[in-house]
Amino acid sequence: MANLHSFLFIIHVVFGGAALVLFWIPVLTKKGQLNHIQFGRYYRTAMYTVAASGALMAMMVLMWPMTVKGDLFTTAHDPQIVIERIRVLWGFLLYLSLLSFTSTRHGMQTLNAKADRSILRRWHFVVPLIVLFVGGVLLAVLGYLNNRTLHIVFGILGVAISGSMLRYCFKATIKPGEWVIEHLSAMIGSGIGAYTAFLAFGGRVIFSDLGAWQMVFWIAPGVIGGIAASVIAQKYAKQMGLAKRPNIE
Repeated sequence: MANLHSFLFIIHVVFGGAALVLFWIPVLTKKGQLNHIQFGRYYRTAMYTVAASGALMAMMVLMWPMTVKGDLFTTAHDPQIVIERIRVLWGFLLYLSLLSFTSTRHGMQTLNAKADRSILRRWHFVVPLIVLFVGGVLLAVLGYLNNRTLHIVFGILGVAISGSMLRYCFKATIKPGEWVIEHLSAMIGSGIGAYTAFLAFGGRVIFSDLGAWQMVFWIAPGVIGGIAASVIAQKYAKQMGLAKRPNIE
């Protein structure tokens, strides 16, 4: 079991590194060009693999903590405390895997659906979004009760993202070309998740002496990426005539 977990970890790291590079190729190429489309698909595959391997690792650790993470128990005075810490960390990582998957899938499916959102309203598309929303609420509440800032931040983030995606799927009408903005926002959100994981876990290893300041590596990508997503979305909204204009009478 531990060997399988190690293998999945290698897959997770390799495809995660590939996703970090592939993310920029569609961003830097014009929409509709071959490179944009083809490398967007490569990025999707990489992110699906990252999310799947992350979810499998998390479930393995949660179900068989002593088998998969036996090294953590060798010097532990109270195994129950170790199990509790594992549940907190790996439950959180399982939620992040779902967040990465739903963001990437939503970005790709809005592109496929364009103005016809019927495929976005099918149960197998909607259920993961509902799970993400409910899980975000629970994560934020547990974070508040146990004074865990990251859980609060990502719980609220998950609720906001899933709520936004559900709203797009079910609102009565969308403006012509609005799917382009939705596609861009979702894919940038997916990239933010990839870079957050890379900087957070990489930063934890490289900058372990920073203590609580390591929190910056979790939050900074979301703040910077959120601003970038807003700027890019507004740019394309103006180009496509979707931006709100002042009402002058």
